[in-house]
Amino acid sequence: MTGDPTPTLTLDSKVVDRIASLVCGDDTPHDRTVRELTAFFEAAGWTWIEDYDSGSRFAWVESCIRDRRLDAAAARQFVLRIADPREYLDEPGEAAAVLTELNDILALEGLEVVVRAGHPVLQEATEQDDASPLLAKAPLELTADLAKVVRDEAFGRQLTVRLEEARWCYTQDAPSAAVIMLGSVLEGVLFAVACDRAAPGETVTDHLQSLIDLAGRRKWVTRDVVDYAHVLRNHRNLIHPRKQKEQGYTPDEHSARIAWNVVVAALNCLAELDPAGTASTESPQRPQTRTARTPGAPTGSTAASRPVPRAPSSRPAPRTR
Repeated sequence: MTGDPTPTLTLDSKVVDRIASLVCGDDTPHDRTVRELTAFFEAAGWTWIEDYDSGSRFAWVESCIRDRRLDAAAARQFVLRIADPREYLDEPGEAAAVLTELNDILALEGLEVVVRAGHPVLQEATEQDDASPLLAKAPLELTADLAKVVRDEAFGRQLTVRLEEARWCYTQDAPSAAVIMLGSVLEGVLFAVACDRAAPGETVTDHLQSLIDLAGRRKWVTRDVVDYAHVLRNHRNLIHPRKQKEQGYTPDEHSARIAWNVVVAALNCLAELDPAGTASTESPQRPQTRTARTPGAPTGSTAASRPVPRAPSSRPAPRTR
């Protein structure tokens, strides 16, 4: 514990839906049942909440949060419980992804949660020199040769087209479409790499969460790429209209830029792997924010017969109506 005063936290009405979605955990390993949600409220010290009436879990949780969003002490307890590692004992990797998304929300209030000695602490957001380049305001440049990452030429062409389309969506102020497309590119690339490096008889799944976890365990990509890839995975699920209706969340330019950076950073890391499936250095290098020349199509590769997409501009062009 430090002697610094605890920051005051109230939840703006515009972020309540995102907090509720994070707690419900739909389509994630911490997808909570009504019983588990009730236990979560109790663990956060919220013993007096409205009864669940058999309707939408999300609507119920959102209503409970909205009722107490201006109660600073209650809001602080609730947010800290979201980030508490004890909530994710069976899925420790998920704790990091949840903390990343929670801090993305809290950044709007100038706050963040850090975990010290196993316990979450709310503090003023800090500017760190070693902050993840994935949060850079300028999109990262793709320096990897996609044809070397995805060895199947036909599949490589398909993924290159998807990456081009994702970039076009981003520049045309269509962030939801960009995020969904970028999630599909990440899934495809990780699946291709996992297939190439699978042991004889090993079954490879195209389940994105499993692929991200596999890439993290085998150190194909850096830790921050793993964490933000899980955030992208959650946003990619907005391809289901029901999910967006329940969560009330719409990706914006900020979401699309981070999604782009996650995919590009993953590709750059994967390009560093040697044929045996390990990084060519002791650990993958963190993605760089420097401006790099975007390579053209590699010579003699059918998979890269289309040019590698350039990074989108730092701000999308306005949509023409």
